[in-house]
Amino acid sequence: MTGDLPAGTVLPDDVPNCKRQSGSFFFKLLGAWIAMGFKRPKIAVGNGELQV
Repeated sequence: MTGDLPAGTVLPDDVPNCKRQSGSFFFKLLGAWIAMGFKRPKIAVGNGELQV
């Protein structure tokens, strides 16, 4: 994402430089979540666990 870059920043053209995530990104993300059965995995952070 390039939406937060300072004005005048020049980026190479060899990869997409979107200002925000594309619609297809969100569809893929939703598809992965559906494939997981809408589960929220536990993530270990430091000494405890964080339920995300």
